[in-house]
Amino acid sequence: MTDLIYLQDFDVESCEARVVAVETTEDDRNDVILNQTCFYPRGGGQDWDTGNIAIGDAKFTVEEVRLDENGNVHHIGKQTKGGIAVGDVVSCTADRDRRSINTRLHSAGHVIDMAVDILGLDWVAGKGQHYPHLSAVEYTGIWEQEKAEQLRAAIETRASEFVQQDLVSSIHFIPVEEMHTVCKHVPENIPTNKPARVVIYGEDFGIPCGGTHVKHLSQIGSISIPKVKEKKGVIRVSYGIEGINA
Repeated sequence: MTDLIYLQDFDVESCEARVVAVETTEDDRNDVILNQTCFYPRGGGQDWDTGNIAIGDAKFTVEEVRLDENGNVHHIGKQTKGGIAVGDVVSCTADRDRRSINTRLHSAGHVIDMAVDILGLDWVAGKGQHYPHLSAVEYTGIWEQEKAEQLRAAIETRASEFVQQDLVSSIHFIPVEEMHTVCKHVPENIPTNKPARVVIYGEDFGIPCGGTHVKHLSQIGSISIPKVKEKKGVIRVSYGIEGINA
Protein backbone atom coordinates (compact mmCIF):
# COMPACT_ATOMS: atom_id res chain seq x y z
CA MET A 1 0.00 0.00 0.00
CA THR A 2 1.12 3.54 -0.72
CA ASP A 3 1.70 5.55 2.46
CA LEU A 4 -0.82 8.41 2.28
CA ILE A 5 1.07 11.16 4.05
CA TYR A 6 -1.60 13.76 3.24
CA LEU A 7 -3.73 11.96 5.84
CA GLN A 8 -1.27 12.90 8.57
CA ASP A 9 -0.75 16.60 7.86
CA PHE A 10 -3.23 19.35 6.93
CA ASP A 11 -0.69 21.34 4.94
CA VAL A 12 1.57 18.79 3.19
CA GLU A 13 1.88 19.62 -0.51
CA SER A 14 5.31 18.14 -1.25
CA CYS A 15 7.43 15.16 -0.28
CA GLU A 16 10.19 12.83 -1.38
CA ALA A 17 9.27 9.31 -2.42
CA ARG A 18 10.71 6.19 -3.99
CA VAL A 19 9.35 4.90 -7.32
CA VAL A 20 8.12 1.31 -6.95
CA ALA A 21 6.53 0.84 -10.39
CA VAL A 22 6.19 2.59 -13.75
CA GLU A 23 3.49 1.28 -16.07
CA THR A 24 1.71 2.33 -19.26
CA THR A 25 -2.01 3.11 -19.34
CA GLU A 26 -4.45 2.17 -22.08
CA ASP A 27 -4.30 5.72 -23.44
CA ASP A 28 -0.48 5.58 -23.63
CA ARG A 29 0.21 7.71 -20.59
CA ASN A 30 2.53 6.68 -17.76
CA ASP A 31 1.35 5.38 -14.40
CA VAL A 32 3.82 5.94 -11.57
CA ILE A 33 3.39 4.20 -8.20
CA LEU A 34 5.35 5.52 -5.22
CA ASN A 35 6.05 4.16 -1.75
CA GLN A 36 4.41 7.30 -0.31
CA THR A 37 2.58 10.32 -1.69
CA CYS A 38 1.37 13.81 -0.90
CA PHE A 39 -1.01 13.72 -3.91
CA TYR A 40 -4.69 13.28 -3.12
CA PRO A 41 -6.51 10.71 -5.31
CA ARG A 42 -10.09 11.44 -6.32
CA GLY A 43 -12.63 10.13 -3.82
CA GLY A 44 -15.35 11.13 -1.39
CA GLY A 45 -16.63 13.80 -3.74
CA GLN A 46 -13.26 15.59 -3.84
CA ASP A 47 -11.18 15.88 -7.01
CA TRP A 48 -7.59 14.66 -7.41
CA ASP A 49 -4.44 16.72 -7.11
CA THR A 50 -2.26 17.56 -10.09
CA GLY A 51 1.39 18.59 -10.04
CA ASN A 52 4.88 17.30 -10.77
CA ILE A 53 7.24 14.45 -9.94
CA ALA A 54 10.92 15.15 -10.63
CA ILE A 55 14.45 13.84 -10.22
CA GLY A 56 17.37 15.86 -11.57
CA ASP A 57 16.42 17.04 -15.05
CA ALA A 58 13.69 14.43 -15.42
CA LYS A 59 10.13 15.69 -14.95
CA PHE A 60 6.77 13.91 -14.88
CA THR A 61 3.51 15.87 -15.04
CA VAL A 62 0.78 14.39 -12.82
CA GLU A 63 -2.57 14.81 -14.58
CA GLU A 64 -4.69 12.34 -12.63
CA VAL A 65 -4.41 10.46 -9.32
CA ARG A 66 -6.29 7.26 -8.45
CA LEU A 67 -6.36 4.96 -5.39
CA ASP A 68 -6.96 1.30 -6.23
CA GLU A 69 -8.70 -1.34 -4.12
CA ASN A 70 -5.35 -2.59 -2.79
CA GLY A 71 -4.33 0.81 -1.46
CA ASN A 72 -1.87 1.71 -4.22
CA VAL A 73 -1.93 5.28 -5.55
CA HIS A 74 -1.53 5.66 -9.31
CA HIS A 75 -0.03 8.94 -10.52
CA ILE A 76 -1.07 9.14 -14.15
CA GLY A 77 0.41 11.59 -16.63
CA LYS A 78 3.26 12.20 -19.03
CA GLN A 79 7.02 12.48 -19.02
CA THR A 80 7.76 16.02 -20.12
CA LYS A 81 11.52 15.72 -19.81
CA GLY A 82 13.88 12.78 -19.32
CA GLY A 83 12.68 9.59 -17.65
CA ILE A 84 11.70 8.29 -14.21
CA ALA A 85 12.58 4.69 -13.32
CA VAL A 86 11.86 2.17 -10.56
CA GLY A 87 14.09 2.82 -7.57
CA ASP A 88 14.47 6.55 -8.20
CA VAL A 89 14.01 8.83 -5.20
CA VAL A 90 11.90 11.68 -6.55
CA SER A 91 10.51 15.01 -5.41
CA CYS A 92 6.73 15.37 -5.51
CA THR A 93 4.89 18.69 -5.59
CA ALA A 94 1.12 19.11 -5.73
CA ASP A 95 -0.39 22.18 -7.38
CA ARG A 96 -1.02 24.52 -4.44
CA ASP A 97 -3.89 26.52 -5.94
CA ARG A 98 -5.85 23.45 -7.01
CA ARG A 99 -5.32 21.76 -3.64
CA SER A 100 -6.43 24.89 -1.80
CA ILE A 101 -9.65 25.22 -3.78
CA ASN A 102 -10.54 21.54 -3.40
CA THR A 103 -9.72 21.55 0.31
CA ARG A 104 -11.72 24.69 1.05
CA LEU A 105 -14.74 23.35 -0.85
CA HIS A 106 -14.52 19.98 0.86
CA SER A 107 -14.22 21.54 4.31
CA ALA A 108 -17.15 23.87 3.60
CA GLY A 109 -19.32 20.83 2.96
CA HIS A 110 -18.54 19.54 6.44
CA VAL A 111 -19.20 22.96 7.98
CA ILE A 112 -22.67 22.71 6.46
CA ASP A 113 -22.98 19.31 8.17
CA MET A 114 -22.14 21.09 11.45
CA ALA A 115 -24.81 23.70 10.79
CA VAL A 116 -27.43 21.04 10.06
CA ASP A 117 -26.48 19.29 13.30
CA ILE A 118 -26.56 22.36 15.55
CA LEU A 119 -29.94 23.36 14.12
CA GLY A 120 -31.29 20.01 15.30
CA LEU A 121 -32.51 18.95 11.89
CA ASP A 122 -33.45 15.31 11.55
CA TRP A 123 -31.21 14.83 8.51
CA VAL A 124 -28.63 12.12 7.89
CA ALA A 125 -25.64 13.06 5.72
CA GLY A 126 -25.24 11.22 2.43
CA LYS A 127 -23.18 12.04 -0.65
CA GLY A 128 -21.16 15.20 -1.14
CA GLN A 129 -19.86 16.88 -4.29
CA HIS A 130 -17.04 19.32 -3.63
CA TYR A 131 -16.03 20.49 -7.10
CA PRO A 132 -15.54 24.10 -8.26
CA HIS A 133 -18.23 23.68 -10.92
CA LEU A 134 -20.63 21.74 -8.66
CA SER A 135 -20.68 21.86 -4.86
CA ALA A 136 -23.50 20.32 -2.83
CA VAL A 137 -24.17 18.04 0.13
CA GLU A 138 -27.10 15.63 0.32
CA TYR A 139 -29.18 14.33 3.22
CA THR A 140 -32.14 12.11 3.92
CA GLY A 141 -34.67 13.12 6.54
CA ILE A 142 -37.72 15.21 7.31
CA TRP A 143 -38.46 17.88 4.70
CA GLU A 144 -40.94 20.75 4.95
CA GLN A 145 -41.20 22.58 1.63
CA GLU A 146 -42.84 25.64 3.17
CA LYS A 147 -39.73 26.16 5.32
CA ALA A 148 -37.19 25.81 2.50
CA GLU A 149 -36.11 29.46 2.48
CA GLN A 150 -36.05 29.64 6.27
CA LEU A 151 -33.83 26.55 6.40
CA ARG A 152 -31.53 27.86 3.68
CA ALA A 153 -30.96 31.11 5.55
CA ALA A 154 -30.48 29.38 8.90
CA ILE A 155 -27.92 26.89 7.55
CA GLU A 156 -26.00 29.67 5.81
CA THR A 157 -25.96 31.79 8.97
CA ARG A 158 -24.76 28.95 11.19
CA ALA A 159 -22.10 27.86 8.69
CA SER A 160 -20.82 31.43 8.52
CA GLU A 161 -20.65 31.62 12.30
CA PHE A 162 -18.43 28.53 12.48
CA VAL A 163 -16.06 30.04 9.92
CA GLN A 164 -15.97 33.36 11.75
CA GLN A 165 -15.21 31.57 15.03
CA ASP A 166 -12.14 30.09 13.28
CA LEU A 167 -12.59 26.67 14.87
CA VAL A 168 -9.48 24.47 14.71
CA SER A 169 -9.49 20.94 13.24
CA SER A 170 -7.53 17.93 14.50
CA ILE A 171 -6.62 14.54 13.00
CA HIS A 172 -7.23 11.20 14.76
CA PHE A 173 -6.64 7.64 13.54
CA ILE A 174 -9.41 5.53 15.05
CA PRO A 175 -10.63 1.98 14.30
CA VAL A 176 -13.94 2.04 12.46
CA GLU A 177 -15.66 0.17 15.28
CA GLU A 178 -14.72 2.98 17.70
CA MET A 179 -15.65 5.94 15.50
CA HIS A 180 -19.11 6.17 17.04
CA THR A 181 -17.49 7.44 20.25
CA VAL A 182 -16.51 10.71 18.53
CA CYS A 183 -18.83 10.83 15.49
CA LYS A 184 -22.60 11.18 15.48
CA HIS A 185 -22.88 9.42 12.15
CA VAL A 186 -20.57 6.69 10.85
CA PRO A 187 -21.27 5.53 7.27
CA GLU A 188 -21.48 1.80 6.62
CA ASN A 189 -19.28 1.99 3.52
CA ILE A 190 -16.03 3.37 4.97
CA PRO A 191 -13.20 2.37 2.57
CA THR A 192 -10.84 -0.38 3.70
CA ASN A 193 -8.02 0.46 1.28
CA LYS A 194 -6.67 3.30 3.44
CA PRO A 195 -6.21 4.04 7.15
CA ALA A 196 -9.36 4.75 9.16
CA ARG A 197 -9.32 8.41 10.14
CA VAL A 198 -11.55 10.95 11.87
CA VAL A 199 -11.15 14.72 11.56
CA ILE A 200 -12.64 16.69 14.44
CA TYR A 201 -13.82 20.23 13.75
CA GLY A 202 -13.69 22.36 16.89
CA GLU A 203 -13.94 20.38 20.11
CA ASP A 204 -16.41 17.66 19.30
CA PHE A 205 -17.71 17.41 15.71
CA GLY A 206 -16.13 14.21 14.41
CA ILE A 207 -16.08 13.37 10.70
CA PRO A 208 -14.98 9.94 9.36
CA CYS A 209 -13.15 11.19 6.28
CA GLY A 210 -10.06 10.55 4.16
CA GLY A 211 -10.09 13.84 2.25
CA THR A 212 -8.04 16.99 2.73
CA HIS A 213 -9.24 19.58 5.25
CA VAL A 214 -8.34 23.08 6.36
CA LYS A 215 -6.83 23.28 9.83
CA HIS A 216 -8.48 26.61 10.62
CA LEU A 217 -12.05 27.06 9.41
CA SER A 218 -11.39 30.73 8.58
CA GLN A 219 -9.26 29.43 5.67
CA ILE A 220 -12.49 28.44 3.90
CA GLY A 221 -13.66 32.03 3.45
CA SER A 222 -17.33 32.98 3.37
CA ILE A 223 -19.89 30.26 2.58
CA SER A 224 -22.98 30.98 0.49
CA ILE A 225 -26.00 28.70 0.13
CA PRO A 226 -28.16 29.75 -2.81
CA LYS A 227 -30.55 26.82 -2.73
CA VAL A 228 -31.91 23.98 -0.60
CA LYS A 229 -34.32 21.60 -2.30
CA GLU A 230 -35.74 18.10 -2.03
CA LYS A 231 -36.24 15.55 -4.78
CA LYS A 232 -37.23 11.90 -4.47
CA GLY A 233 -36.45 11.84 -0.76
CA VAL A 234 -33.02 13.49 -1.07
CA ILE A 235 -32.44 16.94 0.45
CA ARG A 236 -29.76 18.79 -1.49
CA VAL A 237 -27.90 21.84 -0.15
CA SER A 238 -26.00 23.66 -2.90
CA TYR A 239 -23.19 25.96 -1.81
CA GLY A 240 -20.26 28.10 -2.85
CA ILE A 241 -17.31 29.68 -1.10
CA GLU A 242 -15.56 33.01 -1.34
CA GLY A 243 -14.14 33.34 -4.86
CA ILE A 244 -16.07 30.31 -6.15
CA ASN A 245 -19.78 30.76 -6.75
CA ALA A 246 -22.29 27.98 -6.27
